[in-house]
Amino acid sequence: MLSSWPSVPRHFEDEAETAFRYLSALAGELGHFIGSEGPVKVRALKGDGSDRKFYRIHVGTSHWIVLISPRRKAHRVDENDSYFLIGGHLLQRGIPVPRILAADVSRGWFLLEDLGDCLLQSRARRPALDLERLYGRVVRLLSRLHREAPHGFRREFCFDTHVYDPPFVFARELEYFRQAFLVETMKLEVSSEDLREDFENLADEAAGGKWKGVIHRDFQSRNIMLCKGELRIVDFQGMRFGPPAYDLASLLVDPYAALPPTLQDGLARLYWNCSRGFLGCSRETFLRSYISTRVCRNLQILGAYGFLGMTKGKGEFLQYIPRALSQLHCWLRGPCRNRFPRLTKVLRLLGNPPGTFA
Repeated sequence: MLSSWPSVPRHFEDEAETAFRYLSALAGELGHFIGSEGPVKVRALKGDGSDRKFYRIHVGTSHWIVLISPRRKAHRVDENDSYFLIGGHLLQRGIPVPRILAADVSRGWFLLEDLGDCLLQSRARRPALDLERLYGRVVRLLSRLHREAPHGFRREFCFDTHVYDPPFVFARELEYFRQAFLVETMKLEVSSEDLREDFENLADEAAGGKWKGVIHRDFQSRNIMLCKGELRIVDFQGMRFGPPAYDLASLLVDPYAALPPTLQDGLARLYWNCSRGFLGCSRETFLRSYISTRVCRNLQILGAYGFLGMTKGKGEFLQYIPRALSQLHCWLRGPCRNRFPRLTKVLRLLGNPPGTFA
């Protein structure tokens, strides 16, 4: 790790030309530091759902990633603090995440190991046998994360509440779905009271237990990378205490990957077999947790796709709504049949899930 972060010019995070000039200078300093010579290149990388900015800088054959994430909380734990603290914790526990080579946490600048561009999502279109093997590795990594992360994990690491509990679920996943998806995206007149009873019951089922686990909370195919054949986990700054089944549900319900139902079932069994020794619960208890957290995650991603696609103007996310909606319909007709009648009734107003969304 570098001993210090080179001087960063102030008030330029949104000025691309100034940022490129600084990053070019930074690349030269890094090349000198490691004894590398060659042409200096700076390239902006395509972002995803967040407002953070990523750049790849090259000096000859050496390359790094620069993350720019302007601080939002001056006097409290910020997303940048969580990224730095949790990233260090996971590395210490042997979890494969990108190394932070230098950081100015107060300003939101990070120099990171470059993991390349290969997302798990891009590999999810492989033939069935290859996909089963690949996702088997991912599930084993998830089990390892859940086994190791709780050791030494502290609530002070967390910027966005430290626990996945019923109030958090109700406000940030279920009400988020109602407002961002049903009201603002689908233009339905659905009030908080219309779904309150179902949502309160679902929040209690999903997060009312006394789980001692630590969850990623966005464990899906765009947050898992392959670097030189090895799996690496990214975007871990939202980790908190919560039910491990939530991460499994996030991986399997993931509309980016669209895993076949039979493969999802097999991977769920694999996770249980890998994790039963440290979860501290019966298979039946874990299955109940998986069923309820999967519904919560499904609702959350629909809210997120609606918000990102309509409010933030990132229309590429809208293409995943039909798939997410179809999975929700299947789950409410299957494992959750008759358990959430108000939610089921509202979803009927949408009709059958469309093949496309625009």
